[in-house]
Amino acid sequence: MIRYVDKTTGTYADTLEAVGWASLMDELGVRAVSIVDEGGRYKVEGRGEVDFARPATPGFVFVFDAKNAAPASIDDTLDYEKEREKEKVAREFREATKKKASKRGTGQAADAGVLATPEEPSPKLKLAKMISSMRKGWNADRELAWWLHNNPEAAQQWVESECSGTACSEKPELSNTQLLNPATGKGVSSAKTEARSPGSVPGVLVNPFAEWMKMRGMWTSMAAYRSGDDFKFMVLDPADISIEALKRVGRELSDLNLWGGVRLDIESSLKCTQILIINSEGFHAEAVVSLKKRTPRKVVRGLRQAFFKSLGTAAALMNEAILPLPDWFRIDSRDDANAYLMIIGEAIGELGKARGGCLGVLDEDKSDECSVLQLYRNWLATGDFTDLMEFHHAFGPLMLRKGAAGEYTRLFSSEILSDLLIRSYEEQHMLKEIVENEGFLSVARAIRNTTIYAVGMKSSNREVQFGLAQKWKQKMRAGKGEFSIVLAEFVQANNWEVAHKLKGLGHQIEVADLDKVCELVERHGEELVGSLLLAYGYSRAAKVGTDAVDIEEKQI
Repeated sequence: MIRYVDKTTGTYADTLEAVGWASLMDELGVRAVSIVDEGGRYKVEGRGEVDFARPATPGFVFVFDAKNAAPASIDDTLDYEKEREKEKVAREFREATKKKASKRGTGQAADAGVLATPEEPSPKLKLAKMISSMRKGWNADRELAWWLHNNPEAAQQWVESECSGTACSEKPELSNTQLLNPATGKGVSSAKTEARSPGSVPGVLVNPFAEWMKMRGMWTSMAAYRSGDDFKFMVLDPADISIEALKRVGRELSDLNLWGGVRLDIESSLKCTQILIINSEGFHAEAVVSLKKRTPRKVVRGLRQAFFKSLGTAAALMNEAILPLPDWFRIDSRDDANAYLMIIGEAIGELGKARGGCLGVLDEDKSDECSVLQLYRNWLATGDFTDLMEFHHAFGPLMLRKGAAGEYTRLFSSEILSDLLIRSYEEQHMLKEIVENEGFLSVARAIRNTTIYAVGMKSSNREVQFGLAQKWKQKMRAGKGEFSIVLAEFVQANNWEVAHKLKGLGHQIEVADLDKVCELVERHGEELVGSLLLAYGYSRAAKVGTDAVDIEEKQI
């Protein structure tokens, strides 16, 4: 069976509908159902036909409370009030535990009794809370569930008519909500001023079956996040993936404890990639994701997101966009998959562990550190080599300043950086010849020793080159050989300082090394070579034997 879902809105509403169709076909006996993005539409395809003799379930979670009972025929339910109480108890327990740990740290004795860890609420509560906050009178999901329960024969005919493309006389009437249709309601731009609310959409324009499919898709592929009173919804956007795999990835992504603004965008995209890889061939005993000879973006295009600003009695759509998954290089082997995990892990930490990685040291509430996170997000969105270099040119000097102030820092590894660059950009820029050149590595080592390593040299009077990156970037872009001049000046100053201040105990750049770098500049240009020198100069060097370690490196 094949079903096409046109991208009529250009938002995650189209995606939810396609996912909902896939889940319905899978439930009603169609085998190996997959979703393929064909540009202007999604193709939902599987082997066999729908078994209309099977009764269709609602396919979404019925969130019940004291005022809204659940039909007896529905198994997938959530007791909203009970789960909220679990959440409250678990939160109070964590706060109390932190206070006790703090008291023990000041020398006070710990309590004799040890409290049992309370049960955590269902992961489904996060989305249920967002839905509750966005309802504003909308109750169509519960109304639909009850209609399906009370009208099983009509429901069966409704499904059959939609699958066959025939008319159906009996079907429910459902109201619109901006939760399922972000392009309707407040926050949507218009050519002229007019009242906009989800309820203002004429009923004739609301397709009840499409709304049902969106409700199914919402509980399969949507993750919800709160920032204060505001909401951010993210929906997995399929490129070519089975519904079975999409369900697993969506479930594992929703279970993660992610938060923030820019950081949330970065982590959700990269965590989703980690989940895809770990659930692929060679990593999972029951692999459901096929990544062979594909990049992650060829499986899941990215995360469709909508950010809603709370207005008290309503919410306004502030931004609707897609966060793409990495498209750095294809996964042809286990080594390629491991390379992806190493690159991602270095940036944000391993999957399932507390927030970490090099980006984990950045505070999003500080403007200078948030701007560096934004540069990383820009690179994730574009995959452009220049954007990657811009990030490293900002991250390295920031770590230098934080280190000088006595703050905790983490540096990207030159080894992993080389792996990323050569795998991803070798064909466009011939980077391997540059980053493995002995002269290039010698100069990068000297940059490292006069910047990030010099900060740790407590026992020497070596000067820290705080403004080196900014100065070099200006000269690289100026052209006319100005970068070569400043490079020669740096080599001369470094060698003099090592010879006189450090009594020859540091790394000196040989004339042959400088000649090799100048040859690279002649072949590849000042901006490319200079950009790479800064990226490597502000990164953590590979471990070497103790006999070859500089006095600077011994301080790290």
